[in-house]
Order: sequence, then C-alpha cells, then structure tokens
Amino acid sequence: MILQDLIKHAIFEDAPQGDITVTSLFKDATPQHASLIAKQAGIFYGCDIIKHFLLLYDPSHHITFFVNDGDLITKNSTICQIQSQFDIILLIERSMLNLIQHLSGIATLTQTFLKTLDNPNIAICDTRKTTVGLRKLEKAAVKAGGGTNHRFGLSDMILIKENHLKMLEKQHALATLNEIIQRAKANNPNLKAQIEIESIDQLQSLSLHSFDYIMLDNFSLANIPEATAICRQRYPHIQIEVSGNVSLATIADYRAFDIDRISIGSLTHSAPAFDISLLFTENSL
Repeated sequence: MILQDLIKHAIFEDAPQGDITVTSLFKDATPQHASLIAKQAGIFYGCDIIKHFLLLYDPSHHITFFVNDGDLITKNSTICQIQSQFDIILLIERSMLNLIQHLSGIATLTQTFLKTLDNPNIAICDTRKTTVGLRKLEKAAVKAGGGTNHRFGLSDMILIKENHLKMLEKQHALATLNEIIQRAKANNPNLKAQIEIESIDQLQSLSLHSFDYIMLDNFSLANIPEATAICRQRYPHIQIEVSGNVSLATIADYRAFDIDRISIGSLTHSAPAFDISLLFTENSL
C-alpha cells in the first residue's frame, strides 16, 4: 500500500465524520506547537511517516527533526518538534503515533536481538509474517534496527517448504529437484532458491547443489553442528539459515554455530510498541 493511501485510510478509520470533540469545542483553528517525546530508549523509525501525515493535512506545517531513522534514542529525548494547526495535530496524533510506535518497536526489537546474539557474522532476518498492508514499512524498520530483509514475497525467491516437498514426493519429482531449480533460474536471471530442511536424514537424502540457501527449520541445538558440517562439506557455496522458535531467551545459544543467518518471525509479528508521546509545547522552533 502506498504510504499516502495508508495514512488517508487510517484517518478515515479514526475520523470518518471528522473530530467531533474538536468541532464541538472550538470554532477556529489556531497554530500550535508540539513535540514528540520518546518515553523509553531504543531505535527510532518513522521520519517519512510523520512528514507525510503533516504534508497531507497541513501543507503549511513546519517540522524540525532531532533524530534520523535508525538512530538510538534515549528516554525522554525529543524526536521532533512540529508547528501546525491545533485541530490538525489532534486529528493525526493517534494514527501517526500508532504507526511510528509499531515500527520503532520493530526496529528496537531487531537491534535487541542483534546485541543479544553478539556475532556480526550472523545476520538477523525478518520473514513474511507481517501485518497486511504494512510489509514494506515493517521490513524497512527491521533494516533500521540493523537486521536483514528476507524475501519480500512469493514472487522474489524460490523457497521450498514442507508442503512443497510433500507434493513433489507425491508426484515422484524429488529426484529431479536440482534440475527443476536450474530450469527456473535459467528462465529468471538473478533468481535465488532456498529449501527448508527439517532433519539430518532429509539433508542427507536430497541433492541440493542448485540452491543458494539451506534453512535448518526447528533443528535442536544438539543437531545443528552435524547439519552445518554436512552443508559446509557438500555445499560450500550455500549459505546456512536457522529458523524456528528462536527468541531473545535462546538467541545467544546460536552465537558459536557455523551459520550465516537466523530468520525470526517475531521481529514483525510480536514487537512491543515503542512508547512515544505527543505533547503541546510553547514555541521552540
């Protein structure tokens, strides 16, 4: 969804007939200054979102930013100061804060995972477990937090999972898997391919030379060293990814493994909102 369309939808959802409180209490719009204040420490993401909200509803606004996307901000720091009409600020406040709090929460959680893992040689990747309509923004927030974007959607990469393999087996096509991938790549320049592996036996039984990534899905910590050794010996060109139930409580357990990346769905589907407040202020611009 285009950002402007998303913002218009959010405001219509919140105020389909306008802000009844403001129109009931006040006859004239007056200029007002406000500041966005971080109520916790973390990674901020949302400069363009704030800009677009104000551009759409008050082209004559003025805004001063004190942080950039991806910056580490401290508790009680000022993110930006804005000057706009009183009624416009109240109209956009909740929808704007909902969005930037959500995205800054994703950026902050991503950074927390990276710091807890504490291994710059292993990338932390997002997944397709995103909010409908917000994938582009959520994945941008992951990058702002230092993470790496996995595929954006089904059109970007071949990713063979359990159900694909079951269907291939049913069609007696597993033996030709390499050839299938090679033909797909021949028809699609720069196409990457990944396969999800669920056991050591499966890893040993399949020929995977045409793939770019092998995903070890839900492997126990005890089995990962054996699996990575097999991958490095047979497929030295292939990157190794680990996925499945990796949390902040367990991420450090993967620090010493010979892997290239870890994909974590909770970066986008379970990130706590980052606490930000909008406060009216005196003229300080």
